[in-house]
Order: sequence, then C-alpha cells, then structure tokens
Amino acid sequence: MRLLAVFAWLIVAGTGLAMAQEKATEAERQEVIRLLGQLPDIAPIREDLRLLGFSGENLELAVDQAELLYRDPVIAGYVADQVIAAFEDPTAVRVSDGLMWPLVERGLGHLPTRDLKFYYTVERKIMETLTIRQCGMAVSNRMRPARFAELTSRVAARLNTDALQKYYRIQAKAARVGARRAPIRLSDATTQRVEDRIQASMTRSIQATDRAPSLMVAMMNLDQARNTEACAIGRLFMNTVLQFEGRALRETLVYMSRP
Repeated sequence: MRLLAVFAWLIVAGTGLAMAQEKATEAERQEVIRLLGQLPDIAPIREDLRLLGFSGENLELAVDQAELLYRDPVIAGYVADQVIAAFEDPTAVRVSDGLMWPLVERGLGHLPTRDLKFYYTVERKIMETLTIRQCGMAVSNRMRPARFAELTSRVAARLNTDALQKYYRIQAKAARVGARRAPIRLSDATTQRVEDRIQASMTRSIQATDRAPSLMVAMMNLDQARNTEACAIGRLFMNTVLQFEGRALRETLVYMSRP
C-alpha cells in the first residue's frame, strides 16, 4: 500500500543513518536491510491500519503484508539500494511515491494475465467505492498521492478477506519481480495498437451513454474535466478494458501497468 510505503520511508529517513558520500559498503547495505526488517516491530503499523478501518482477518492480512514486504530478502535488498541512493542523491528516488510502490509498478507488467485482470478488477472496485469527487480527482490526477493512498486503503479494508488476500499476494509477487527485473517495455507498434484500440472502444462505450457529448469532451481534456465527468470516464474505462479478451486484454493490461 502506498501509505505504508511512504510511512516506511519517513521512518528510515529519520533514523539518522550516517551514509558516507562514497559508494556504500556491503556492511552499510546490510545495516539498511536490518533496519527495514525492524520496521514492523517499531512502527505503529497495526494501529495505523486500525485507523484506516482494518479489523479482524483483514487487519491480520494487512499486518502480515507489511511484514512480508519489509522482510523479504529480495525486496528488502532492492529497497535498501534505493535508500542508499536517496541519501547519496535525493533526486535519484521518487520519495513522494515511497520506496515500495514503485517496486510493485516495476513488476506488475510481468505478471500473468489472470493476475493482472484480478488486480485491476479490485482497482475497479476501489474506484467504484470512492465518492464522485474523490474518484474524479484521482482520475484527473488532481489528488495528492498520500491522500489517494489513504482512501484506497480504507476501501481495501472493506474487501472480503479472500479478495484482499489475493490482491496482496499479487502485490507481493509484483514487488519480488520488480526487484529482479526492469519494467516491461512495449514496442512502438504495440503501444500504438493498444492506444488505438482503447480510443475506439472508449468512443463506442461513451456513445452508448446518454451523456456522450460531455463525456467525449472530458475524455479529450481529462485534466480539465469536472469531477463528475472525470469519474465517469475513469469508471467507464475500467469497465471497457476489462471486457477485452485474449491478446487484446493482455496487451492492454500490460500497457496500463507500465511505471
């Protein structure tokens, strides 16, 4: 979850770890990994999750997910390298996104289609649960990452336990893959094919509504659209692409998963 990733960054950044300006030694790297492994014990993760609405089995799942992400040796090693890079050059890492979420983004596109479809089905559920204003601001990129993280976490807290467990499992798998592999790349030809397909499919979906004129304008100027239209576009987009099948579905979900 983005919120926990940002929180973890703040904890690590505040430890006063004195990194030398020259290239970090392996001992220093192991020290960062050790500190990451301690986060679930010293940070009020359980209490923060309760405040977000987690309880019962979902609370235990969320706590376990935090522990897994910060103690998995592959993931922790990659995050440690990012922490060290940030100390040496604060511009080298997108601190506003935390250290864990970009790692998930790196790996998502490599996952099997069934995992990606489930992942975005949950994302659609999250989008449908947000208020129109919240949804519109998120779709048009007018919401702060930390605020979006809080809202999506509150929705995740209310998912049924089986869905939340599978969602977390996919996130963890993506993080592990992202620690080992570069983000997936699509060829220019594939990118153009996907964008043309999305444009055509969205146009048909919009024309089937009773708000076609205003939604077409909103789709062409999403950053300036009102929240009502922006949210409608976002929800229509998710419904449209999740109806694709075969190669079209695979290419589109990978396209959506690029960092």
